[in-house]
Amino acid sequence: MRRAWTRVREFGGEDAELVPTGEGVLGVARRAWQRSPDLAGSTGVLREAGLLVAADATLYDLARLRGDLAARGDEPRGSDPAHWIAAAWRVWGEALVDHLVGDFAFVVFDTERRRLVAARDPVGSRPLFHTRIEGGVALASSSRALALLRGSESDLDLADLGAQVAGTLLSMGTHTAYAGVEALRPGFLFAHDEAGTAVRRYWSPPDAPDPAPLGLEEAAEEFGILLRQVVRERMGSGTTSVWMSGGWDSTAVFGAGRAALAETLGDDRDLRPVSIRYPDGDPGWETPWIEATAGRWGAPVEWIDSERIPLVEGLPARAGRSDEPPAHLYELWNVELARGSRRVGARVALDGCGGDNLFQVSDVVMADDLRAMRVGAALRRARARRPLGWRYLVRHALVPLLPAGAAKAIEGLSGRNVPRHHMELARVPWVPERFVREHGLRERDLAVLEELPAASAAQAENMLYVTVPALAWGGSYMRGVLLREGVVARSPLLDPRVIDFALRRPVSDRVAESETKMLLRRAVAEWVPPEVLAARDRRTGVTSGFSARRMRAELPALLDRLEAEPLRLADLGIVEPRRFGEAVAVWRSGGGDHLRSDLFAALRVEFWLRGRDHG
Repeated sequence: MRRAWTRVREFGGEDAELVPTGEGVLGVARRAWQRSPDLAGSTGVLREAGLLVAADATLYDLARLRGDLAARGDEPRGSDPAHWIAAAWRVWGEALVDHLVGDFAFVVFDTERRRLVAARDPVGSRPLFHTRIEGGVALASSSRALALLRGSESDLDLADLGAQVAGTLLSMGTHTAYAGVEALRPGFLFAHDEAGTAVRRYWSPPDAPDPAPLGLEEAAEEFGILLRQVVRERMGSGTTSVWMSGGWDSTAVFGAGRAALAETLGDDRDLRPVSIRYPDGDPGWETPWIEATAGRWGAPVEWIDSERIPLVEGLPARAGRSDEPPAHLYELWNVELARGSRRVGARVALDGCGGDNLFQVSDVVMADDLRAMRVGAALRRARARRPLGWRYLVRHALVPLLPAGAAKAIEGLSGRNVPRHHMELARVPWVPERFVREHGLRERDLAVLEELPAASAAQAENMLYVTVPALAWGGSYMRGVLLREGVVARSPLLDPRVIDFALRRPVSDRVAESETKMLLRRAVAEWVPPEVLAARDRRTGVTSGFSARRMRAELPALLDRLEAEPLRLADLGIVEPRRFGEAVAVWRSGGGDHLRSDLFAALRVEFWLRGRDHG
């Protein structure tokens, strides 16, 4: 228990409290700067009559929640998130999760009923893991802490590590690197008492648009009101930063936030853009659009030079101190944004995450057009996408139309893998097919892709974009990284109210011919300059040029270090050394730029394993 609690404190911070319950213990550890009321608050473990609450949470829409509680004769007995959770528990019991809006992972222990309940918010912004131990259960924000508590830190889940290396990442986050330690999935509730343990989904996005929706203009006006609200709720006291590119998502967040401040008398908070400047000609270059958006509101931009941002520098050390292998190629890129936020005095940073997930959709709309006999529309889109090749067209237009089991039957007859879902990821060649089959890696991803029913292929895609465990896996990992930099990141476009609004709109709001994100762009037209919102003839803000340059500069030294010792991944049967060596040789010779992300995935797991070996 001491070793596990030490790890929780390393993960959380120096402001710690551990409370015996008679049934076990509850503890909270956070950094002292998080005690601010607009962050985590000053309450550690909340103790009220018959109730204990431990929460890593920020709650929103509190005026509505206060009214709902008051209508039932209750109110929070303090201002911190734990007080609101306790009040919601008293009124609704386990149904409290249907009434909370926020970024949260929490545990409630009802001492009278001897029942423990835990939940994680719908997009998994905060990590939470669980395990069985000595006839009971344990939960923590740190997976390694639970492995230490079990005394099984050396008992690794090879399937999880193999999935990270193989590129079967859609289900990442349902398991951990430690055998017997599982992640509580976003939008799920965990309950335990003497009768046993149950885990259930409590939230899903809308599976179909409204049958009689508002017109686009009216919907855009209504969505603009909602967007201003969710951005205002997520702003901290004093200065809040927006990690702003020149695309439509983060500029929408910035514009909505500045509009919300302008319409609220006496609100002395500030919203500052923090942006990365790429060289002219780089595919990430968006300087004019960033300057135009900031200039619209007279806001100075805190610029970060992309050429000074490392990408994989220090990976062995970072991997060695992580609970699990680092989950994010752009970890140091986000660290620089966090440092920019601190330079402007912000503890809270808003981002545009969620815009691509909700307000656009891929060419899978071709399949829906064919299913609805809109053959002309499908053919026009197919002609426009013809340069991408026939395999691309088959995957997006025909694979979603195949009856259940048809692709598997084709595989059996042909003896070759056939795509069973248009979002299924290709596996890297250096993970043996035997390993993939033995651990069911493909089936694990397919189970996630097929678990939620939807009215159309396009609707299913957007639902998946906000429910795949990989979204929370990367995001909750980055939360720990950013907390070490003194910053909390928040994503207004992933608010459940925004998700609900966006996915109840017709798919035609997300894509029409060559246009995308029509609803979002119309909603913010008064706050973002028209030249920023105009359609573009090519995609901008792409980080591929940056990552290719950084990899060429930084990766050779890591590969040299990698080759100094036998591959641990090979010892575990996860990597076939000859094939991996061939891929490295291709990349070293100046080819195979498409391999860089896959090489990074192997390196971060390999260096994590070596860090464990070396203590």
